[in-house]
Amino acid sequence: MRNERPLGSNSEEGISLNQALKLLSELRSRVEKLELEVFPFASDNLAAQPQKRRMGRKPKLNTGILLQRRIRLTAWLEMNWPRLSVPLRKAEASGYATEAMAALCAAEKDRFYSPHHPPFYNSPAEFMGALEEFLRSGRYHGNPRNLAGAMSGLPELSWKRSFDICSAHPYKTDHKVPAYWDHMRRNFPDRLRELEEAATELDVKIVLARSRTDDPLYLHMKNNPAKVKEWLNEGKPT
Repeated sequence: MRNERPLGSNSEEGISLNQALKLLSELRSRVEKLELEVFPFASDNLAAQPQKRRMGRKPKLNTGILLQRRIRLTAWLEMNWPRLSVPLRKAEASGYATEAMAALCAAEKDRFYSPHHPPFYNSPAEFMGALEEFLRSGRYHGNPRNLAGAMSGLPELSWKRSFDICSAHPYKTDHKVPAYWDHMRRNFPDRLRELEEAATELDVKIVLARSRTDDPLYLHMKNNPAKVKEWLNEGKPT
């Protein structure tokens, strides 16, 4: 029968408990030094620093989805603005949106139901209370883009939260032609009156040259004087 070698003998096949503990200690020391070289700003061993989870509730509506809703709602509002602007101005003055809501519900131009559209677009009557609160808030200013920003997040967000998020991400895409007249009324009322009296393309150029501004719509009109009268006529309230 073969004799077994003692565990404590010097051999590649055997190792004592003390030697194993010593090797483990040396290995830990090497790992700690390596961590300090790779992560010099860490004060503790990485194994003692579990990853922190982000706290807080999941947003009720993703910002990207909200901004996409705003694009769709803005386009629809501006396409229908000649029939919507006056009822909404009256609602802003009175604080009651019955007439404005009737106009919103009746506006069917380029309108079709889609789950990608804001619920306000698909069923505006369901949000009359929020609309009235917004119109009374002093944040409307007769601007369809302000209205779209406030209504796009409903019902997941309050109109105020929706408005604040959209305001933090300004919408700079070109206006739809039916919104040109009202944009000029709100921002350049004197120029609008003069443009409506202009008889020729030269008259239009002279009128537009009287204002220096970086307003994109105004500059667009300056660059296309032959189209200005046609654009303004398309946007007059009905």
